Amino acid sequence: MKILFIGGTGNISGYCVELALAQGHDVYMLNRGMRDSDFSGRVRTICCDIRNAAGAADKLDGMEFDVVADFITFIPLHAQDSIRLFSGKCKQFIFMSTATVYNKPPVNFPITESTPLKNPFWKYSHEKIICEEIFMKAFREVNFPVTIIRPSHTYGKTMLPGVFGHGDYTETARIKSGRDVIVQGDGQTLWTLTHASDFAVGFMGLCNNISAVGESFHITSDEHLTWDAIMQIKAEAVGCSAKIVHIPSDFINSIDSDTGAGLLGDKQYNAIFDNSKLKTFVPSFCARIPFSKGIAESLFYFQSNPARCVENPLITALIEKILQAYCGK
Repeated sequence: MKILFIGGTGNISGYCVELALAQGHDVYMLNRGMRDSDFSGRVRTICCDIRNAAGAADKLDGMEFDVVADFITFIPLHAQDSIRLFSGKCKQFIFMSTATVYNKPPVNFPITESTPLKNPFWKYSHEKIICEEIFMKAFREVNFPVTIIRPSHTYGKTMLPGVFGHGDYTETARIKSGRDVIVQGDGQTLWTLTHASDFAVGFMGLCNNISAVGESFHITSDEHLTWDAIMQIKAEAVGCSAKIVHIPSDFINSIDSDTGAGLLGDKQYNAIFDNSKLKTFVPSFCARIPFSKGIAESLFYFQSNPARCVENPLITALIEKILQAYCGK
């Protein structure tokens, strides 16, 4: 299989590239070459800015792929550009959406692919919904061969999942030093964390799977943990106990709307997914890595290089500001 990854160096896409190489596929990556990659010499890199549509078209002239996997389309304009750029150049185009598109607040569980798409709380999710609609319209009207994939909260060695930040070491540093960490609400909502290596198995099973064209899938673990449990499992992995302070999502949003959007539009709700559809199309899929094992591997990666084990001063300041405003700490 000849597969082009748009991006390919991120938290999720890196694991997908690694598995594609392990399976012996002919792998290409299209990106700006701005981020270090572990794939030097093993993939063919097309170095360009996908947002420069004319320049990207020149670079791709005469090239065709079995699969194009787009990990970096976030707004409707990106979706429209991708349809123009890749029409007639691939047998399958995979759009990486997000499981946060599902109806918020949730009405029924578990969440399936037929759950309505509606998230008025988070612009990121709302724009992904519009992107999905653009791609599906192109599928219906001009046979653009799109498959939509919706990851939920997916982590790997370079990402430590938590409430604040984007997976850096800040919350872990606070836990290790005995400082308070914040969990939204009462900490008892159920959440799904998926290791990116498990996600990659589902992803690769959908690649070049022509029966998946015109379909949408989420790819998640079947393990469900409360947010309190997630924080304590992180703490146990570094030999500590987490000092959790519960703060309502609305209050956090009143202090910081960026963090608040991800809480009001996602993390404050239960997230329980039914993966039956994926398992029908990809019988080999099974999420094998529990969070207790996955987080230990992620922490090993961080702690193998002290330069990674640093706090983000902006995140630290935000956490302290919220604690001070809510409980005077």
